[in-house]
Order: sequence, then structure tokens, then C-alpha cells
Amino acid sequence: MRDHYETFRAQATQERDGQRLPRFVERAFEDFLTCGCLAAGFARFRRAGCRSERLVAFSCKGRGFCPSCGGRRMTERAAHLVDYVFPDVPVRQWVLTLPSRVRYALAWDHALCRAVSDKNIRSGEVERV
Repeated sequence: MRDHYETFRAQATQERDGQRLPRFVERAFEDFLTCGCLAAGFARFRRAGCRSERLVAFSCKGRGFCPSCGGRRMTERAAHLVDYVFPDVPVRQWVLTLPSRVRYALAWDHALCRAVSDKNIRSGEVERV
């Protein structure tokens, strides 16, 4: 992806009649390209007993298409739902759907998406059907 990003941006601009991609899309791509890259920043963890070290690269924390960050977020959300939201009964599957207009509004407005997600999920107000 890194090798073809600039070509993609130029082609997308051309197909959009000279209009650039929205800034949040460009930022998501740029963040993805540095996700897991030690040169973009890292934390050093050192074990006191054996003094071994491990460098852990910072993640992009992207909501879009980063499989690493998406997987981490999915796992965290599933653990929260199992531990705090769903009752202690067997659950096979759950699906949360929103009307199209709401989905589009949430996709474009990150603050709104966080507010809706934080309010509903953290307080356990998710309606089960």
C-alpha cells in the first residue's frame, strides 16, 4: 500500500474532477501507513527479572480499514459486552444495525460516533431484540 498511496491519491483526485479526498480519509491512510512502524514511535518494555526488552510500535488507532486496530477494537468491545452488558445467559449472535441516514452521519462525524458509542455501550443501554 505504501508504494501505491500517492498514485491512488492522484487517481482519486482526477476521478473527483480535481477535488481531493476528504481530509479524514487521507489521514486514515497516512496513519495506517505508520501503524506498527517503530520509526513512527514506540514504547519500550523491560522485564525487571531477566532484563529482557521488547519494543512495541504505536498503533494508528484507526476506525477504518486497519486490520490490526480493528481486530483489537473488536476484541475489546466484545469483552465489554460479555462482561458488562449481556446477561449471564447463553448468547449465540447479536447484530446492531442503524438506519442508513444515521450510519452516514456517524461515518462522517467522529465525535458523534464516539458519543453515541460511549453513551450506549458503556452505560449498558444497548437494546436487545
